[in-house]
Amino acid sequence: MPYTNVMGKLFDSGDYPESVRRAVAAIDVDAVRRRQAAGEADGRRLGLGIATYTEQTAHGTKVFAGAGIEVLPGHEQARARLAPDGSLELEIGVQSHGQGMETTMAQVAAEVLGIDNDLVRVRHGDTGETPFSTGTYASRSMVMAGGAVGRACEMLAERIAEVAGHLMQCSPEEVTVADGVARGPGAETTFAAVANAVYARPDQVPEEVVAKGLEALGTFKTTYDHGAFSYATHAVTVSVDPEIGDVRILDYVIAEDCGTRVNPMIVEGQTIGGAAQGIGTALWEEVPFDAQGQPLASTLADYLVPGATEVPNFRIEHMESPSPFTAFGIKGIGEGGAIAPPAAIANAINDALRECGAEVLETPMTPRRVWEAIRRAGGAA
Repeated sequence: MPYTNVMGKLFDSGDYPESVRRAVAAIDVDAVRRRQAAGEADGRRLGLGIATYTEQTAHGTKVFAGAGIEVLPGHEQARARLAPDGSLELEIGVQSHGQGMETTMAQVAAEVLGIDNDLVRVRHGDTGETPFSTGTYASRSMVMAGGAVGRACEMLAERIAEVAGHLMQCSPEEVTVADGVARGPGAETTFAAVANAVYARPDQVPEEVVAKGLEALGTFKTTYDHGAFSYATHAVTVSVDPEIGDVRILDYVIAEDCGTRVNPMIVEGQTIGGAAQGIGTALWEEVPFDAQGQPLASTLADYLVPGATEVPNFRIEHMESPSPFTAFGIKGIGEGGAIAPPAAIANAINDALRECGAEVLETPMTPRRVWEAIRRAGGAA
């Protein structure tokens, strides 16, 4: 790594074989094979499936242009402002719809400035107020907006150091901004005191320093226009009833790598939520139409989604290979759980049915489709 594949995509970092090794070790393939050979007391058939996916995240302009799609430049902006009370205001153009960006963007600011997370307010998605953005899509928000927030906070730290230097009677180069305070040789001052000097007592510092203000606009794009690649291996064990085609998930392991994890709990939550969605794609979710083109699943009474009894307790192995092309080594995690499940579950079902020569190649793999595949192959497994 970095590795350029046959399509000209540059995989930035990671250990793809290791993700397979971890998933296989966690699922205990030998134990599954022994259980398969012994057979289940109720006649159900066991199957093991593995799938590895890779996803391009934080696309740049060239990626879309290469596909003939006209988009605005592939960068992101963020604004950081030190408020009069010493708290921090962040404005970003991407929209949070459940990814926890209010938390993770504050963590980026805390990483750069050392300010307490509780003192950071994040405003997002208001196109009338927030900086330029092309929006939330393609697993780009944390990479692009997080990078912009980091850059804006770095620029703001320089402004803080300049004001603090005058308050402590030292040069800005002698000031270190960390842990929520500005430190000089033998002295330190708080962010609140710096803000007070600019907003309430501008006579304490030169006019040209006051004019610069305590606000910075940061811009970020990945150093390589193809962004960063996340990946994961999913390994799943299922049991299949050959008489009715019913599929049950017995065990599910995910070995994922999204680069530096800004917030491990959010990464895990997105992985679990995505995997639940992927299970729905694999086994239940479908929009069928009749011969006249009328939808037959227009309500949740007909459109089936997995519930608490259908979603297993996922076992997740986390790997971290920071990207050399992004700020803080972050990669996108948006589809980390959702892409691989249909392939992994299909492989597991077909492994369970291999003795009878049946194969299911269409999603969702409903009981009827599984049952029909078995019958086409010549009967029950």
